[in-house]
Amino acid sequence: MHDELAAAFDAWLADVCPPGIVRAIDDGGSSATLWQQIESSGYLDALVPEAHGGAGLALAAARPLVQACGARAVPVPFAETMVARAELARAGRAASDGPLGLAELDDATLPAVERGTWLAALTSALIAGAAERVLELASTYAQQRVQFGRPIGSFQAVQHQLAVMAEQTCAARMAAQLAFASPQPRPDRTLAAMAKCVAGEAAAIVAAGGHAVHGAIGITAAYDLQLSTRRLLAWRTEGGSPAYWSREVGLAWWRSGEARALDFALARLDAGHG
Repeated sequence: MHDELAAAFDAWLADVCPPGIVRAIDDGGSSATLWQQIESSGYLDALVPEAHGGAGLALAAARPLVQACGARAVPVPFAETMVARAELARAGRAASDGPLGLAELDDATLPAVERGTWLAALTSALIAGAAERVLELASTYAQQRVQFGRPIGSFQAVQHQLAVMAEQTCAARMAAQLAFASPQPRPDRTLAAMAKCVAGEAAAIVAAGGHAVHGAIGITAAYDLQLSTRRLLAWRTEGGSPAYWSREVGLAWWRSGEARALDFALARLDAGHG
């Protein structure tokens, strides 16, 4: 059911938010029409409990929606608004119309530390989606671009670059799954921190690889690659850089008393799934 929901959401996004719309909004155009379509779709209430009129999805089921926003370079804060609506509903407060940022919620609704945890989880999933899009663009270009009478994808150096991108994209996707693994309504802070470390590092590698494969065309405003790579680099540090979240993981390991990092990581995974 979750796969069907994700597929339907992605297909809907492809229709209402194609690259031309993303580019126009990035260039200063109005996002009002796009936001109206998103707001009327009902997807923003995915995490709102059923008792408050929402879909009541579990945390893990919402992750593909966020990831799809990353893949489609959605230029409005869908993910943050989805979370803000759920948090306001659980606090017994009504959400206002329009986009919402987590920073707009007070500590009584969502404590600052939880806002940071949510941002780590959300940006990890956004990175995973954008990385998949960059890999898709690079792989397609490598098959179509001919140099010296051969597609550039037939050259070992390009194949190696694509293999590294695929590895990092897979790591980012697994990291996003980790960030949304908690059975609770909110992400586990340590799991989200681990995820942002992995996804954040992957973001820089995939963005660089995508531009290396594309060459000069990749940096042109008219080409879609930059819609995703700019976001990869922005999401990499939004809510805290990989270095910041690495420190969080290190502190959590130190506090746990576990002698080995592997034992600590396995314990957190068990806790996250329990």
